[in-house]
Amino acid sequence: MKEQELRERLNSLTGPEIPAETHYAFLSAVSQGKEGKIMKKKISAGLVFALVLILVTVAAIAASVAYDLKWWYEERTAEPDQEMVQKVMEHRVENPEQQQDENDLINVTVQESSWVPEKDQLTTIIRVSVKDPEHYELFSMYSLDVDGCYFSPEETIPESDMEEAHTEHWLWRESPDPEDPVRHGPVQEMMDDSSKRLLLIDYDIWASGTQSLDECRTPEGDVLYWVESHPGYLYVENDKKITEEGIPCTLHYRLVEYTEGMDDKELYTGGTQGEVTFIVQPGN
Repeated sequence: MKEQELRERLNSLTGPEIPAETHYAFLSAVSQGKEGKIMKKKISAGLVFALVLILVTVAAIAASVAYDLKWWYEERTAEPDQEMVQKVMEHRVENPEQQQDENDLINVTVQESSWVPEKDQLTTIIRVSVKDPEHYELFSMYSLDVDGCYFSPEETIPESDMEEAHTEHWLWRESPDPEDPVRHGPVQEMMDDSSKRLLLIDYDIWASGTQSLDECRTPEGDVLYWVESHPGYLYVENDKKITEEGIPCTLHYRLVEYTEGMDDKELYTGGTQGEVTFIVQPGN
């Protein structure tokens, strides 16, 4: 199936409200790059210098991005509900009061939260960063094996999956190239610096029923999660927690240091546990 056919089919299934990045990730996952070819060409030194200047400029612009709620709705969300966005911004609280477990490797911070009581909507941005970026590199656990084609060496690969299956973990990441927005391949090849030790962060948001989730990784190597949930939607007992003081929330996370050939059980269930507690209050 050609890429255009895949794109049209995806559009018909999901509708326009799905972010473009999700479409790109899906298309990259299903196409597996079978129709793409890398063409090597000789270019002049002047053109190389010009390309370097462009990349430096793009990196500088990317580094100045705030990655806040305003950016998320304007840059990451396709056709957002402008009335709802306005309410979210009116109730926005930066760096709400919070307390996190001690962790020697990472900082987990609730960067922003916005509770819109009349809509029963809680929107939160969570930022995770490494404390020692000289020796450690961080990715989200969700970036691992996005295609679902990983099989452990001990497993028998079904014949129907043989063509796309791989017995090594693949890391998926965003690319600065708009024509090829998602890159994927063996973990060490996709890292910024394979000489560093790789950390994978996995988390479980408070037990209030997550409705929407998005994530990105900044040029500086931080991992950000955008979570939109409805505290009273799934659990009646949550109604008792929503008081004039706000909503008490707990974010649980798991941190794993990835090593090539590590045991899958350790990868998927091991690591160190931690949590961040905070109170969400309506903004002005």
